[in-house]
Amino acid sequence: MLRYVSVDPEYGLFLELTRTAPKFLESLMASEVPEIADGLVEIINSARIPGERAKVALKTEQMNIDPIGAAVGVKGVRINAVSRELSHENIDCIEYSPIPEVFITRALSPAITQSIKVDVTEKKAIVNITNDQKAKAIGKSGINIRLASMLTGYSIELNEVEGIAQRSPDSSSNSNAEPTKTKDTSALADLFM
Repeated sequence: MLRYVSVDPEYGLFLELTRTAPKFLESLMASEVPEIADGLVEIINSARIPGERAKVALKTEQMNIDPIGAAVGVKGVRINAVSRELSHENIDCIEYSPIPEVFITRALSPAITQSIKVDVTEKKAIVNITNDQKAKAIGKSGINIRLASMLTGYSIELNEVEGIAQRSPDSSSNSNAEPTKTKDTSALADLFM
């Protein structure tokens, strides 16, 4: 991918090429996935640690198109072609959400989060996660949490909490009780703006 062009009076034209920029990954995805090239599936953002792993956030306005399925292809053919071009770099495709809590949760996959608190003005997220999921959220050498942070634009802090399996014995006796329901729809407000 062409990164920079300059003219040197002594040596002439100077071109700087790169294979490490996230835009290079996006261009490869567009060349492999016709839905991206046609504009039916949009790449919202991408984050890479070259040679290791990448995450791509995808979205579509078409109800009959699955953005993740389109990018991965049948039996992974499309995403594997892009991965081969990048020396077998692992590429995670994530469905974009305008709701920061949902987007950050998806970006931290394969880890399963318990809850998340987001400060939109400071672009900071505090994620409550169980001990058994913490290693997945951080990833090898911290790669998963760094990519999730780059992809979402939020500074992510993990807060370890007790897991569901460690509940107190008296809480299980309440299993027949009706779950509490809420009528608060403020969390859905961002969807309809």
